[in-house]
Amino acid sequence: MYLYTLMNCPWTREEMDLVEICRRTKSLGIDGLDFIGTGYHKSWENIRKITDDHGLKTICFTMGVGQLESPDAKERIVGVEEFKNRLEVAHTLGSDRIMLNQGGVRSGNDSDTNRKWMIEGLKDAMPLANAAGIEVTIETHNSPTAPFKTSAHFSEAIAEVPDLKVCFDTGNSFINGEDPLQGYLNNKEHVTHMHFKDVKGELGKVKSGPCVPGTGVVDLPAIINAMKENRYNGYVNLEKGGPDGFEVYKQSMELLGPLIA
Repeated sequence: MYLYTLMNCPWTREEMDLVEICRRTKSLGIDGLDFIGTGYHKSWENIRKITDDHGLKTICFTMGVGQLESPDAKERIVGVEEFKNRLEVAHTLGSDRIMLNQGGVRSGNDSDTNRKWMIEGLKDAMPLANAAGIEVTIETHNSPTAPFKTSAHFSEAIAEVPDLKVCFDTGNSFINGEDPLQGYLNNKEHVTHMHFKDVKGELGKVKSGPCVPGTGVVDLPAIINAMKENRYNGYVNLEKGGPDGFEVYKQSMELLGPLIA
């Protein structure tokens, strides 16, 4: 369960207590939660206790560190320190993975420039994650200025930062104009985390928000088959669309659950 789309995203905000979220997540047969760095009004230690009490694993801690994209070396050093703090939060939550959702907005630069400096920032940050035993993934993002929008962008970064992993977002790949199945296959050896997002529209020309995963134009069954063929053994986040909360997750689980199992 990706908590960003349930609690933090403006168009799908829901005022629900974390205990209730855990209870309903468990009732849907979902194994874990993916937390973003804000929005819970509780200490991370307390959040860990709540998830443990419900038998749910924190599969990922999602964060953004805009300073890592900066062309200013001093600001990137600040970003590395922030990165270190977030690793400590992930450890507290019991997660062995973080995901960087880098939109590229902070720097004011374009996508290519942000990617260039993000790679430099990762070179300094990655040894900290390796020492902590925490995997670092970056999401396929749909922001125009995001440093990582296509499989080629990830390949460029991995060539210089070999320990970097990919959080592949099916809907964002489609929005960015890359066939999601091909995008997944291009990076399959490095994909350790998946976001199942679905949309309606034409490739690279989506004008509306996400829809219920399994009801849009993204060929999720084909992607699931490819994941099985390549023995993908990570988690899958469902990114909801629409205002009706857990009913969306329930519908998506009914559509996609039998294919994933």
